[in-house]
Amino acid sequence: MRIAGLEPAHLSALPPQSSVSANSTICAPVNNQVFTRADTRKNESVLTAVLTQKPKHTSNKRFQRVGYGLVRFKKTGMLYGVFKSAGRTRWKSLGTDDLIFARQLLSEEIKRAVKVDWKQAGVVTVSQLIERYENNPMNLAPSTLKIRKHLLGIFQRTWPFGLGIKARDVKPFMLRSWLSGRRTEQKLKATGVNNYIRLLHGLFALAVDLGAVAENPAEQVELLSEESPERITPTWQQAQCIIKSVKRPPSKIALKAMLLLGLGQAELRNIRGEHFDLTRGVIVVRRQKTQKIFTVPIFPQARQFVECLQNEGHLEPQKQVFKISNPREAISLACRRLNYPAFTPRSFRRAFIIRALEKGVDPRVVAVWQGHRDATLILRVYGAWINQAHAQRMAALMN
Repeated sequence: MRIAGLEPAHLSALPPQSSVSANSTICAPVNNQVFTRADTRKNESVLTAVLTQKPKHTSNKRFQRVGYGLVRFKKTGMLYGVFKSAGRTRWKSLGTDDLIFARQLLSEEIKRAVKVDWKQAGVVTVSQLIERYENNPMNLAPSTLKIRKHLLGIFQRTWPFGLGIKARDVKPFMLRSWLSGRRTEQKLKATGVNNYIRLLHGLFALAVDLGAVAENPAEQVELLSEESPERITPTWQQAQCIIKSVKRPPSKIALKAMLLLGLGQAELRNIRGEHFDLTRGVIVVRRQKTQKIFTVPIFPQARQFVECLQNEGHLEPQKQVFKISNPREAISLACRRLNYPAFTPRSFRRAFIIRALEKGVDPRVVAVWQGHRDATLILRVYGAWINQAHAQRMAALMN
């Protein structure tokens, strides 16, 4: 069938398929010319992008390499460190746009990454840290451990970020947020907040020991400054009167040892008969908080007391010398009878320290007798009781 004006002999060659838009309409030739109704300029970009599959080149790179192991995020200008650790590429935001400072931070970050056991980092959770903490790997005193476990229970109930969170994902701001909530809800003073902070320090120190993190995130949460508590201390004569008024013999013996030897309840519980060396005149003691071994002289004021213990058979080897039951209650009852303030067992140790300082004993020596590392605590707490006569003698040397 033939159509007038469209005979094959009069058709011009059609343009290549790649140059025809899908929206173009082919019309009959006019004077041997073919044209389309669509705007050729409008279709030009479509033809290039779709049919030739060659889109215009646009740069979508968000990071720019600025140095070895350093890239800059173009949008903010912040620098990131990129390094290999345990066979994987690690990215770390350095939080700065200064190139020189970023190099220093990257070097420190690589050193920290070496300390991390990445297998542990991927599995150790806060819940696992709590389980380990409850086993007392720090060897805390029973009374301290009891308080920490109570605080740990509160932490488990109120930690808003989930106990299944990886230890490596816990950030200092999370800890500060939780502490702020505890302080507001419980109306805590600085002392109460510091108890929680010490708990967090110990808890996440376990993560460092396990290699799950390079640094303890709780270390950035500093202790608050506490007000100096009012510590009431009996005079030497008052302490002796209290001991005489105590009814129970075990409590009487324990309180006398606290006063005459300057030791606390925890240290007295660890003393066995073989720890007394009467020949050398010393007692071997283990400080409960630090597990440090130190010696205490058998002072002249305690010589008769120690000899009585020996004569009564209390210094037998492998036998606990001081059987402490409840000295706090014994002191409380005695203070009521004597109309004294409510002193505590710890106040007897303070009475010993104050008496030694008033007699002119060097604070450093007193610190050694207490098993302290140095005299800082003695000077800070008991500085007001340092013998003024001794101070005058020291002043006379400045001629």
